[in-house]
Amino acid sequence: MLQLLRSHPRRVDAASPSSASRRRSFLLLLLLGLIWGSAYPVIRYGIVVGATPIVFAAVRYALSAAAFAAIAAATRLPRPSARALGLSAVLGLPIVGVYGLLLYVGEQSTSGGLAAILIGVTPILTTVLAIPVLRSETLNGLGFAGLVAGFVGVVVLVAPASGTALASSIWGPVAVLGASASFAVGSVALRVYRPEGETEWGIAVQFAVATVFLFAVEPLFEPRSALPLNDGVVFSLAYLVLLPSVAGYSLYFYLHHHVGPGQANVVAYVNPAAALTIGTLLFAEPFAWWELGGFALVLVGLTLVTQFGRRGRSVPDATPPRKEGG
Repeated sequence: MLQLLRSHPRRVDAASPSSASRRRSFLLLLLLGLIWGSAYPVIRYGIVVGATPIVFAAVRYALSAAAFAAIAAATRLPRPSARALGLSAVLGLPIVGVYGLLLYVGEQSTSGGLAAILIGVTPILTTVLAIPVLRSETLNGLGFAGLVAGFVGVVVLVAPASGTALASSIWGPVAVLGASASFAVGSVALRVYRPEGETEWGIAVQFAVATVFLFAVEPLFEPRSALPLNDGVVFSLAYLVLLPSVAGYSLYFYLHHHVGPGQANVVAYVNPAAALTIGTLLFAEPFAWWELGGFALVLVGLTLVTQFGRRGRSVPDATPPRKEGG
């Protein structure tokens, strides 16, 4: 999922970047948003063509864990201490394991576009949870207005969901919101216990722990699991591992090092729009105009909370926006 920054990022060049460099960074940000946003409709597609959600998520995470471990070993990245890896394992449960469980189960009855918008609420939930934990971080009037706008947007998105084309059951969107809340809990814990972020080794451990967790709960929630190796499921798995996981994280790390986390987090705005567009045009997902209204309210809330509403930030954000579909 996960989405965690390197422990020792390089210093971003303080010199004013050239127009060509800014243009290249902007295009790469759009590409990253497109890659991460595309994950939600692809997850939905894999489920529609026959994969049951929990085993689908578990296999994707197992392959991603192996890929990140291989990248870390191939690049000779220093291996963290046992304590650091243990912390990564603990954080992997809310940030990847529980998040993936609820997201994939939720997408059984929720379109990929709607799921992406609901996951876009994560930074707002993270701020709400961070205020009582990080005492020096508080919201001003604009921040509270952003909270209201964001939560009204959620109501607009979820309230009419039951029985509509976007969600066959209200419990699908509710599960996706639960995934957002789980990641918010994990990201606050990350800011408290590991403000410097993660390395590829840590991300590999998080995916591995999530894999074990999902296979452990699978018999309880999915006694008749299925992962048919038809063209659709194989395509979905390969796409999710190679693009949103491996390519997406690699690109994010590059952008974080070259433009800084503030600009890199712009992808939070691109992901839902990309998911809506790709889901509608390529996967024939249903679309409703009220979905755009809820999306607009969530974006307004996100902007007010994260850009204008914070009086202080005791610990810098250590995670990129939730973007890549788990």
